[in-house]
Amino acid sequence: MAIRQTKAAIAAAVGLRVLSYIFLRWSMLPPLPPIIFALFAAYLPTFVSGYRKEPQYDLVDEVDVLVTETTVEGEGRPNNRNNAANRGEEEVVAEDITIQETIFVEDRPLSPWKTLLTGAPNPRSLALSLATLLLNALCVGLVADRLFRERLYMGDDLSFVRLGYVSEKEAKLLIREPDQSKMPITVEVHIKDPHPPFDNPLWQKAGGVRWTTNETDYTAVLSIPLRHSKKRTYEWRTSNNHSGEFTAPPPVGHAEETNYGPFTFLSTSCIIPRFPYNPLDHPLSIPGLRHLAKVLPTLNAQFMLFLGDFIYADVPRYWDRSVDYYRQKYRQVYASPDWPAVGQNLSWIHALDDHEIFNDWSANRTGVYSSAIDPFHHYHAAANPGPKNATYFEFTQGPASFFLLDTRSFRSDNAKLPATAANKTMLGTEQLADLLAWLRRPAPRGVRWKIVASSVPFTKNWPVNTRDTWGGFLAERHAVLEAMWDATTSQSGGVGVVVLSGDRHEFAATKFPPPEGDPRWQPRGSSDSAAVWEFSASPLNQFYSPMPTYRQTDGEDVLIKYIHKGNSKFGAITIENMEGGDQSSLKYRLFIDGEEVWNTVILSPSQVSAGSFWDRSSYRWDFLRHYMYNDLRRDKPSRELWGDEIQMKPPEVDYDMVMDEEDDHGIALLTDMIGSTPLILHVSRSGSNLSPQRTYGFCFVKYTPYKNPEDTKKLLERIAFIRETHYGGFYDFKPDLAMADTAYTNQALPPHTDTTYFTDPAGLQAFHLLSHEPGPHGERPYGGASVLVDGFKAAQELRAEDVGAYNVLRTVRLPWHASGNKGITIRPAINFPVFETHHAMGLYRIRWNNDDRGVVPFDKVRPEEWYKAAAKWNEIINRPLLQYWFQMKPGTVVIFDNWRVLHGRNAFKGIRRICGGYINRDDFMSRWGNLNLSTRENLYRVIG
Repeated sequence: MAIRQTKAAIAAAVGLRVLSYIFLRWSMLPPLPPIIFALFAAYLPTFVSGYRKEPQYDLVDEVDVLVTETTVEGEGRPNNRNNAANRGEEEVVAEDITIQETIFVEDRPLSPWKTLLTGAPNPRSLALSLATLLLNALCVGLVADRLFRERLYMGDDLSFVRLGYVSEKEAKLLIREPDQSKMPITVEVHIKDPHPPFDNPLWQKAGGVRWTTNETDYTAVLSIPLRHSKKRTYEWRTSNNHSGEFTAPPPVGHAEETNYGPFTFLSTSCIIPRFPYNPLDHPLSIPGLRHLAKVLPTLNAQFMLFLGDFIYADVPRYWDRSVDYYRQKYRQVYASPDWPAVGQNLSWIHALDDHEIFNDWSANRTGVYSSAIDPFHHYHAAANPGPKNATYFEFTQGPASFFLLDTRSFRSDNAKLPATAANKTMLGTEQLADLLAWLRRPAPRGVRWKIVASSVPFTKNWPVNTRDTWGGFLAERHAVLEAMWDATTSQSGGVGVVVLSGDRHEFAATKFPPPEGDPRWQPRGSSDSAAVWEFSASPLNQFYSPMPTYRQTDGEDVLIKYIHKGNSKFGAITIENMEGGDQSSLKYRLFIDGEEVWNTVILSPSQVSAGSFWDRSSYRWDFLRHYMYNDLRRDKPSRELWGDEIQMKPPEVDYDMVMDEEDDHGIALLTDMIGSTPLILHVSRSGSNLSPQRTYGFCFVKYTPYKNPEDTKKLLERIAFIRETHYGGFYDFKPDLAMADTAYTNQALPPHTDTTYFTDPAGLQAFHLLSHEPGPHGERPYGGASVLVDGFKAAQELRAEDVGAYNVLRTVRLPWHASGNKGITIRPAINFPVFETHHAMGLYRIRWNNDDRGVVPFDKVRPEEWYKAAAKWNEIINRPLLQYWFQMKPGTVVIFDNWRVLHGRNAFKGIRRICGGYINRDDFMSRWGNLNLSTRENLYRVIG
């Protein structure tokens, strides 16, 4: 019989082996490693003590019992047993019992399998005992290897390039390069399969990165302008030895053209390296990426929607709360040997979930959130569509419009409110409003699907930890569902609505039909035509639930398919518009561990026919309700604010690309980069399909011919009409004081805006330096560096530092004038302040030129208060961090938004010849809208 120490050793050994298997092969639960290490610590002394005290021999006690019977026969009968049957029965007279006890010692059985399986010490075999000890030590060693070894891979020297968002107009590359000796990094692209003579087969420079800093963990995002409006496959390469390819999507507004073929994208979530654990794998290996890489060439996928948990900050252990720790976790995924096969040729678009912060995060934007969101911004948000650092956003590609939710940053505390509470929110007020507005907004021409991407499941059918899903926010979920049902039955033509989600490490397809009998969602037959679908697939590489956890409880969330097994799951979604019809098909294919295991096809709602005059004159309640309560046609700008960092990647396009009359992509790109303009649309952090994506307020046009200024004039006329002023139309001048204006001198000019004295100041202004020659006395030409200042950025700084000064410049109206030339006296119809604002847009125009300003009036405040505010403003616009200095040169035209961007120059020597002109704001905005929006989108700016 085993002694107590041996029993304790067996219990500890069995426990640590079972828990080690669970940790390494089933689920890396953070509490397990400390328990395993504690069991091993308890096992060692009990094992040694057991080995020393457990006897090698068994004491055997054998007892033999001998019974002797004495019998006699009946009277007169002989004692003859053979005749016993005939002569009568025998009679027992006595019994003698003899007991013999023998005690001896024998060897205990060796039992090698018992020793190895239980971890018990074997006193008869030191080799077996050491072997079972080593097995336990190996389990602990493997756990320690998985827990600690990845910590050695800091990734500080990691250099990589991944493909971010790719639209029909641009492709984003995320570049990480800490080695400054490789700077600047240049990027070249060319068309993979050119079609001569229309396509240029040569490699062309697409831009570059001048330097990277620790502020962004040595990352930068380069936007590559795409020169073709049609679908093309491009190859790219960088000067620091990275390369890949991407395919531009079909242009928005042409998605109904069937010659573009099927449109496919992928969806999944959840990555943790080296799981299931294999000691032979690289410490940063990700088997799920290998499964994805195996099938990726056959899918022709446009992008991956990755719905969160790209890192697990708290698994297998939460080591730190610092920014450096969170950055390291991102670098480890990108340093995986399995990453390049899926990251250099496939666009990845990312959403945020809890493990990028902490498990089941519902603390809003407090605590560790700021440390966690920093690398998400640099590694993911910067390369996503939408505004900079947005955690939720929308975009449209091909036949579908997408809205990626942020289900973590704005949610209510789960512990404080029940799931049915009306004031409990997952999205926050602003994001919810943006989502509902997007659902109600008519889809662009040819778009038949609206895809909502949620990091957590929309269904409430997962009873385990339901409150972390939309099942914990039922009131808000119902409001979203009603808007989704409205979208499928819209009077202007319904679209299919699909929710894609992840998080649960299982797969489930769920259907959400509208309530039976409700007339709002049954305009064309059964309620099933208005049903919303959800496909929830994860993980890409993590544990899966060994037992089913999904359970349908009512008719609201209807189970279609459920599969819980598989360490690697992702969905491939293929949309194809039907030729000659008004419907579109969406095929969902589920891949588990690299194999397709299930698929289904759903159809978008059929489009509504025009009907009679009286049909067209009737209005549904949801249409009227929209204009009564949710009319979002408000002016609000979308802008990319900048300071001196813009010199790393200033916006620029090529002259030939802009002047290509066969392809308007170049001129569209130019106007889009300049267009820091208001749209008649509600825009917030989530962005909008109608908002510019690169709203810098200025752009360079490179490689412009400069021998003849007529080429520059044609460039401006490609945008719109050149505005006539008292300077003429297209100007071509030297510093000869031909006009009484400081521009016609060689003196320095501080940052300012032009034509402040017009009621409607010039919208755009352009300069092209044609030559810089020696002066009349032979002085060497030098100086004249130009400066641009983002006035909106500077105003933002002023408002943050001194809101009183901001309000003074916003409210005091000044008498602007131009009266330096004979016979010229110009002033606006009314006085205007420095900052012109609108109740919905905020700041939309700046007038600032001290040479054009009249006497400060006694208006809202005393003049000295205005001068104090103006001095503060002047100090801000002259801060080096807000100024972008550059040297104008022949061949490069600078065009900027005169309502936003202040310009100036240093003094210079020599004779400079400059040409350029002004363009009206309304003309520019009309040109921008016609180039960058479809007819339907332009009309939406009016009719909503």
